[in-house]
Amino acid sequence: MKITDHIYIVASGKWGFGMTHELDCNAYLVDGGDGCILIDAGVGLDTDRMDEVLASHGFSLPDIRAVMLTHYHGDHACGAARIREASGCDVYAPSPEAEAISTGDEEATSLALAKGSLYPADFSYPRCPGVIGLNEGDEVAVGDVTLSVRMVPGHSLCSMAIYGAVDGKKCLFTGDSVFVCGQVLIQSLKDVSIFPYAQAMKRLAELETDALFPGHGVFCLENGGSHVKAAADRFATGLIPPQLYYFA
Repeated sequence: MKITDHIYIVASGKWGFGMTHELDCNAYLVDGGDGCILIDAGVGLDTDRMDEVLASHGFSLPDIRAVMLTHYHGDHACGAARIREASGCDVYAPSPEAEAISTGDEEATSLALAKGSLYPADFSYPRCPGVIGLNEGDEVAVGDVTLSVRMVPGHSLCSMAIYGAVDGKKCLFTGDSVFVCGQVLIQSLKDVSIFPYAQAMKRLAELETDALFPGHGVFCLENGGSHVKAAADRFATGLIPPQLYYFA
C-alpha cells in the first residue's frame, strides 16, 4: 500500500490492514532513493506475502539497506533475520533490547509466555546476530532520508519511536508505544513500566508531528501530534490512556 510518494506499508496483519500474515505488525518501507529503510519486520511467517507487496511497488529485499526495529516483540522483530540474510542490510533496535534479538532470547522477549496463545506453540524466535543498538538521538540515514531515535520505555523494556522528515511531513513511527486517538498497549509483562512510559510520552508530545505511523491499526497524515498529546495528557493526570481497542 503506497501512503505517500516515498512511504509504503508492506506488511500488516489482523490488527491492521489484513495484507499479510495475521500476526504481522504494520511494517513501513521508506524509500530514500538510494535504497530503503524498513521500519519493523513483521513476524516472519508466510513471508512470500510481504515479498509480493514489495514487488507490486517495484521493490525487492535487496533494496532494503536498513531495518529499524521499534522493539523486540515477535510480531515486529522476528522477520528481521531473513531480511538481513537476503539483503545484507544492517538491523537496528533499541540498545537495551538488541542483544535479545541477536540471540533469539524467548524469555527476555516474552515469546515463551505467548506461545500457544498469541503465537503458534511451535513458533521460535530466529536469531539475528549483530543487531546494532541505538540510543536517544541516534540517526540512521539511507539515501535522502535520515531518521532519528526517541527512546520510549514502557510497552517493552525500552521501545523506540522513529522520527524524521519524509515527503515534506514530519513523521513519527511509534511501533506499539502510542496509536491513533491516544491509545496505548499495556500488557502484564515483566518489562512493562508505567511511570517511565508516561515521561517518555510527554517528551514525544513535544515533537512537531504531522504524520503518525503506529505499529497496528490506522495511520494519519495530518495532526499526528494531537494523538500523542492525548496519550501524554492522560498519563499526566496519573491515569492510563485507553487500551488499543483491538485488545480492550
